[in-house]
This record gives sequence, C-alpha cells and structure tokens, in this order.
Amino acid sequence: MVDITIHEGITYAERETGEMKLDLYVPESETPPLVVYIHGGGWIAETRANIPDPERYAAEWDCAIASVSYRLQAVPARADIEEMHDPANPTPRGTFPDHFVDVKAGIRWLRANADAYGYDAERIAAWGSSAGGHLALLAGVVDDVTDLGEAFTDEVEKTVVPEEAGTVQAVISWYGVADLTLTDDAEGIIPVLMGGPQSEHPNRYAQASPVTHVTSQSPPTLLLHGREDEVVDVEHSRRFFDTMDDAGVNAIRYELHDLNHVWAETVEDIASERVAMDLLVADPNHAQSVYEATHVEKGQSPDPLLADLPPAGPETIRQFLDRTIK
Repeated sequence: MVDITIHEGITYAERETGEMKLDLYVPESETPPLVVYIHGGGWIAETRANIPDPERYAAEWDCAIASVSYRLQAVPARADIEEMHDPANPTPRGTFPDHFVDVKAGIRWLRANADAYGYDAERIAAWGSSAGGHLALLAGVVDDVTDLGEAFTDEVEKTVVPEEAGTVQAVISWYGVADLTLTDDAEGIIPVLMGGPQSEHPNRYAQASPVTHVTSQSPPTLLLHGREDEVVDVEHSRRFFDTMDDAGVNAIRYELHDLNHVWAETVEDIASERVAMDLLVADPNHAQSVYEATHVEKGQSPDPLLADLPPAGPETIRQFLDRTIK
C-alpha cells in the first residue's frame, strides 16, 4: 500500500463568516494528479469530513485527494428544511453563489500550491455527491466564477489567487443536481438556494444549472445515479448526459436499478456519504445499466472512458481517472 501524507485543516480562504478549509491526502509517488471532492448535504448540511475513505482511495488510485469546505446555505426558520440544519456545524455560511465561489477558490488555491504539496496542478478532476455533485458539475462546465451568468454577476468576487485557473480536466458526479429548472417547488431547499421560486427567478435557476453551460469544450464526465432516487431524480443525470452527447463530449452514465439516494435501498436507509462507496463495494453485482457517449474525429479510433465497464464502484472511478487525468 502506498504511504499517504495527510494535511488537515488547511485554510485556503478567509471569508467574512470564517475560514474556509480543506483536507489533503497525497500519495508518496511522483507528482500524482489531484481529485477535488465536494461533499453533499443539500447545500446546508455536513462538512468536508463527509467523504468516502480518502486515505484508502488516494492510495488505490494513486491520486492526491482534497476534500474542500464551502460556505453552506444560511437557513431561514422554516419547518420544511430546518431539520437538515445543524447549529453545531462550524462551517461558515452564506448564500448562493458563495458555495460555487468557494469551490472554484479551492481549486485555484490547490493549483497554486501544487508544488508545495507534491501533486500535478494541470491534472485535476472534480468529484461531488448530491449537492456536491451539482457544484462539481458546475465547476466542470463553468471555467471561471465570473462566467456563471448575469443573474449572479454582482454576487461574484475572486479574491483567492485570482490569477490561477479554476478549470478541471474531468468530473465525477454521484447523483448530482444538474438542472434546477426541473423543480417548480415553492418550498424546499432549492427556492431557498435561489432566493425564491423559479417563477420569480428563471434566470437564476437556469444559470445555476450545470446543464445550461455545457459546450464542446466541457471536460469528460462520469455520472452515477440510482434509478429510484427520491431526493435527486435520475432525470438530472440523464439530461446532463444527453446534453454532453449533443455537444460532442465524451461521457458515461451508470444507472443503478432499485437504488435510492446515497445508494440506499429506501429513502429511510439514506446514510452518510462516508459509507456510500462501501455500499457499492458490498454489492458489486447490483443490477445496473451503462450508457456511453464516445465521440470520434474522422480518421481516429474510439477512445472510450472506461476500459471494460466494471460494476459501479471504486474500480469505475479508477479507470475513469486513468483515462482522463493520468
């Protein structure tokens, strides 16, 4: 097993509401690529500790892994979402697009400090789950926070190593939110995130949706989603995949039959992302369907994102990273 050097609680940004921090796990190999993990929790809950065994997978994949905190959504006193709010959570809070601004700041900081910690600044993948999947997808298709759109122009400011690029070369999304316009809800977390219902803020909903920003230059993406997801409908990953395909970008989508959010069997069984990979490993033969979009230039040979379509799990991610950032 490769030795891993762990750096915990690194401050990458100072915000009015507190310090933004990240944890970094670096294998002792020659300049490995970097995976930036963005945790889930409905944009309002959990911390950067909500990550599947980063020390283990940094070693197995021979990639540095950084788990990045981002400002969580400030929560109004509303019964429909208040139960998700943990007052003891020390993570600073803000309002969208602060979450995205922080993720991009973390990526820029990590790129600027690659030599100091021993990973490759030019080979970076974003990996996120649920709300973190939304932020990872957005980080992939929006090169710079200032490109998010006119609905957010006045709320975006680059203060952390602004000269560095915030781009990533690959994206992994676990049951991520890809299209906020799919919801017409007047209550719940998304109207809180967007400052009101879609009927009042259509541009905010569209511009905060990763699917809106896909172009032919978007990075290759691996999508994994449960067909029975009651928290983030599988239609999010389907729509994002189709948009990538239409744009001529390579993508691959796994749909896990009969599984809910965070690979649970029912919504009542949903647990932390810390154990999500373990659930996949425990049942690698769970029924699943795989969809590939592999685009070939005239005169070239196909170069699929996965070598042999392994069951959804750590081997899937390892092969995807091998093909995209190694």
